Amino acid sequence: MEVEVAEGNRIRLAYLIPPLFYLAVFVAPYIILLAQYGIVISLDSYTAWVFAFTVVQALLSAVLALGGAFLILPAYLKAPWLKPVLLIPFFAPAISTVDALIRIHGDVMFSMWGIIIAHGVYYAPYAALIIESNVRSIPADIIDAMELYVKRRWAKLRILTAELKPSILYSFYAVFVFSFLSFTTPLLLGGRYPTLELLVYIYATSFASTNAVSALVAITLLTSLAMAVPFFRLPQPPSAEQAPRPVKIGFFPLAVAALASAYYIAVGIYIFQPLSAPRAIGDVLQPLVNSVLVAFTSATLSIVVTLSFLAADAAGNKISILTYVATLSLSKTLFALGFFHLAQPLYGTLLILTLAHALVISPLAYSLVKPAWEKIRQDVKEACVLYLGPYKCISRIVTEALGPTLVQTWLFAFASSLSETTLALMLTTGGASTLSATTARLLISRAPDFIETGHFYSSLLALIVLATLAASRLIKTRPYSF
Repeated sequence: MEVEVAEGNRIRLAYLIPPLFYLAVFVAPYIILLAQYGIVISLDSYTAWVFAFTVVQALLSAVLALGGAFLILPAYLKAPWLKPVLLIPFFAPAISTVDALIRIHGDVMFSMWGIIIAHGVYYAPYAALIIESNVRSIPADIIDAMELYVKRRWAKLRILTAELKPSILYSFYAVFVFSFLSFTTPLLLGGRYPTLELLVYIYATSFASTNAVSALVAITLLTSLAMAVPFFRLPQPPSAEQAPRPVKIGFFPLAVAALASAYYIAVGIYIFQPLSAPRAIGDVLQPLVNSVLVAFTSATLSIVVTLSFLAADAAGNKISILTYVATLSLSKTLFALGFFHLAQPLYGTLLILTLAHALVISPLAYSLVKPAWEKIRQDVKEACVLYLGPYKCISRIVTEALGPTLVQTWLFAFASSLSETTLALMLTTGGASTLSATTARLLISRAPDFIETGHFYSSLLALIVLATLAASRLIKTRPYSF
């Protein structure tokens, strides 16, 4: 008996090695960055102002995104066919959406409110998607009782707010974290009002003093780590389940939703508008080929990492989910800077970018496959692990049940790699530059011709990414099959 227990513990430890190795590699750039600059906790007046602005704009962005989510929520519920159209500004690369907003709103985007407007518009469809799933999971008896016995609108609103609390809290905090760690948006808006992410990049790539960089690195890392903690305690929004009878929506909310939907349709049109005036088509081929090569390889590697995480889950280890949550909120800018020092001899090559993308995208891939794994009946999983072992069990599940989910996840990872700007901008140069990095460099240049070319490149990037995501939705997944 003791021998069997010892053998079981040894097997569990063996399956613990891949996620631990991944976590060690993922954390290495941060450790190297701290070793490079040292640890200095100090704030000069300008850094303190940037920190305060970063927090305030993240809070206001979350409020604006949540408000926008409730405006377009009736459109999600009453006109589901509109949902893919309204989600275009969110699923399009951030660089494309922000570029479209600049062309729509003009100089106001370069003011202090520009970042807040961009984040609010960008994340509102995402927040609405989460809240919609919560609305569709409200039991029909609660809806019936509310409509029969509750006459006051404010009382109904309090009941709905209580029912939607998980999705409201989760979407608010998620948007806050994403906005706090924003890099691409303030960069494209001229950098006049930088967030911590952009400021640390500016200092680290300029001739700023080592102490200034050290303080920024330490503060950014500490705050990003602190923001990962609430994800352990936030209630997860319920999955979308079609209610027997949906909530009734009045004329006024529907009219407001129609206006909000018209705005998002206009943003979508502006995203693709530059495609009607192609520019520098010959110059786009090399960055596009680089993007596809990096995306194909990194997406494949992310699937391999995901399978190793699932094997650890099957063996009874919890390290995979802990690794996912721990890496969710860490600063991507610091990761890119640290990865530059980690693989400096390979700087400017597609190899370094591919490895960086695989590390960053793997948690996303795991989060997409994990729900499908959880839907497999517990007795089936236990029997599978008992008789086949974790590795063979995962292989069989992949073959018979999770195959379509993995293909869909691979396409999501592929699109995510194509959209990635932060890593590509910091880790590529010259002929190894990707389409997203080339687009960003063109858009932040001061030459009108280059900016016009950047508009076309951003539209082309959005088209490719959205086409990939659309292809992923054509794949029909199934929860399990044995």
